Amino acid sequence: MKNTPRILVLLVLTLFVSSCFKKLKEEIVPSGSATLIANGTNVNLGTPTAVTLLGVVTIEANKDKSGYTILLNKADIKAGKIYDLKSSTGVFTFQHDGTFYSPSTGTLEITKFTDNKLVEGKFSFDGNAIGTSGKKMTASGTFSVNIIL
Repeated sequence: MKNTPRILVLLVLTLFVSSCFKKLKEEIVPSGSATLIANGTNVNLGTPTAVTLLGVVTIEANKDKSGYTILLNKADIKAGKIYDLKSSTGVFTFQHDGTFYSPSTGTLEITKFTDNKLVEGKFSFDGNAIGTSGKKMTASGTFSVNIIL
């Protein structure tokens, strides 16, 4: 009978920690939307994600073998800012049907940014396949993503 209070305290503590993890998991569910048109074809990307880590905002919208990833320095993000995808200090990767493309021309515009809450933008570019000569891509897209961390 001496162990009953200890077991009761352990049980209550376990329930409390479990409910905290459940709440945290519910709060970090990605939400938002992403569009992509690759060579005139709409591509379904599912739900995008955006996270902030070490001063970098990573926006990702990928499904199967198509999508894009954008990494931007958080200090540089401002609504209305336009990045040149060819020479930008940010990183933009694009994949369609398993092939990666590098922009030869194009822009990325941040249309809305709320620190650690929301990032919205749009992009368009013309590019060439990496490692494969002759394959070209024209793509455009948008994203509106709640930042989860």
